[in-house]
Amino acid sequence: MNIDSNIIENKYKQEFDFISKLYLKEIFPHAWIFHGPKESGKRKFLGLFIKKVLKKKQNEQFVYEINSDENIAMIDDVRKLITQSNLTNSVDRIKKTFLVINNLELLNKNSVIALLKTLEEPPPNTVLILITHNLKLIPQTIKSRCIKIKFNPYKLFDNNYKNDLEKENLLISDGYPSIYNLLLTEEGNLIKVEVKKILDLEALEYIDFEKFYLKISKNFDVFFPLFINIIFFTLKLNFKNHDCDLNKKFKILSFLDFLKKNFRKDFFLDNKKVLFLILNEYFSLDLSQ
Repeated sequence: MNIDSNIIENKYKQEFDFISKLYLKEIFPHAWIFHGPKESGKRKFLGLFIKKVLKKKQNEQFVYEINSDENIAMIDDVRKLITQSNLTNSVDRIKKTFLVINNLELLNKNSVIALLKTLEEPPPNTVLILITHNLKLIPQTIKSRCIKIKFNPYKLFDNNYKNDLEKENLLISDGYPSIYNLLLTEEGNLIKVEVKKILDLEALEYIDFEKFYLKISKNFDVFFPLFINIIFFTLKLNFKNHDCDLNKKFKILSFLDFLKKNFRKDFFLDNKKVLFLILNEYFSLDLSQ
């Protein structure tokens, strides 16, 4: 999701001021963790900060980056990055080199061990920026050696919503700009209506599922995250309901855990089977009773 630079700077002004003031000091912390959900602007924020401090210098000469979504880093990639850090210029205190590791939570054990050694004995004038979508998955040995900046995607939205519909869309999006923007479209709103309609049924009939799948399958990769978020939103409302007893709450929590552990879009083999399995499990909660 491409977020406007001005929005990032304005909404994360406090974070910009914090890191910028530290950069001007004689000793700048050598290790940082940027954490927050996907699409919360972490990498865009870093790019703007680097551009600001390097000014007219060629950024590619001072920034080395690995572990993108398209090219997951292995141990050799981490070692090469560490080797590069030992070659950086340590004479001029102003010219720092930035080593960036995206998707930190995806690094394997050997890569984390290699990274830990660098955190313990950092090369001069090198800044290590670790970016993660889930801080809970990062070992404490890494977290304890870094300054942490949290990115809250809700800051990117205007929370002064005009009506209940805007409020509902914001809550459904759960801070993800791509889902929020999808809900603002006619197509996204129609899918939201269809999802809520099928979730309101007392039981899942296969003919209803077929009709629903026919609509969502037209752009499954785009509509599936919205489908999941509406389920989460619906279950949160049920969980907070005074009529929801402890047994139902336990079932809801178990189902949400089931979703988190089993459904990453890049692992799907059959979209239709996945969708049916999720809905089948949802209706087994018997929320209407």
